[in-house]
Amino acid sequence: MRLRFRTTIWVAVLLTLVIGPASAKELVIGTIGLTGDTYQMAIAWSNLMLKKDGHLRLTPVDGGGTNKMMRSIAAGRMDIGFIGAPHYRDAVDKTGGFKEEPDDMVAKYKTMNTLFAIQTGGAQYVARVDSQITAISDFKNKKVAIGAPGGNMGRVSTVLFKLYGLDAEKGDIKAQYLEYGAALEALGNNQLDAVAVWGGVPQPGVYNASRANRLRFVSPDAAKLPEFQKALTNGQFYVFREVAPAEIKTAYGDAVEANTPMRLWTFPMMVIVASEMPKEIAYTLVKEFWDHIAEIKASSNTLSLLDAKIALDNISAELHPGAAAYFQEKGLLKAK
Repeated sequence: MRLRFRTTIWVAVLLTLVIGPASAKELVIGTIGLTGDTYQMAIAWSNLMLKKDGHLRLTPVDGGGTNKMMRSIAAGRMDIGFIGAPHYRDAVDKTGGFKEEPDDMVAKYKTMNTLFAIQTGGAQYVARVDSQITAISDFKNKKVAIGAPGGNMGRVSTVLFKLYGLDAEKGDIKAQYLEYGAALEALGNNQLDAVAVWGGVPQPGVYNASRANRLRFVSPDAAKLPEFQKALTNGQFYVFREVAPAEIKTAYGDAVEANTPMRLWTFPMMVIVASEMPKEIAYTLVKEFWDHIAEIKASSNTLSLLDAKIALDNISAELHPGAAAYFQEKGLLKAK
């Protein structure tokens, strides 16, 4: 009996070492692809939670586009995801990319909460230097990858292109719906003329592609912003962000042309969860993230702009009570 008792103890210890504490809770966090800033952030966040005590674990997965992530959270397939502030409003109002959304799904979207927002990434249009494409107007009759099927990148890109008299539905641009990795590979093989990607600077996929072919960013005109905002549902959340040539050169070296600033369109990207997430779990997730933000930022230079002081700016979903408790403790949110 004593031998059997000791054996049982060692089996229990082994299982704990292999699979972690019996009480460990796993949360699935969907990211926008496996190369951008949301993935880098999720990995760093996951590592933080493991270092804490392992009782709360984050498992990053490719969540696809933000529309897909919203649906996955509503269906219980994911616990955490990312969605832009304007797109969340689209989801609850059945506008934009959510016009055909079933009412039962919309009802679930309305109950979702946000933990905070990040302001790191943006939409970037990339072409090979040898393509001679220097402006969005040069996309006419070109093959341009504009994001995953059904994603917001494609929807917004087609709106932007129309401001230049280019209607993808009429064939003015030969729009291709591809994931970033496949699209950048096709760009390198000269099967595409330009690619839209989402991320920070450097964007990992663009960085890798630039090792084989010299690239350039193709930017929207600054003067187009008011018209761009007006053309989009909830367009007030959209901004153009400018990246200086020196920043481009620092990020990519000479592999990416940096003669002029690169302009990208962006908006607050909210970390979204179901409102049923327990308050203590939401609080712990937010606390570990922002209390160790220096470690998060050090994990990838694409996360260098993360800042708790603007984490609640322009959010369009209700703040989760657990997140609210943390930001109130830090003096970044007034208690109600």
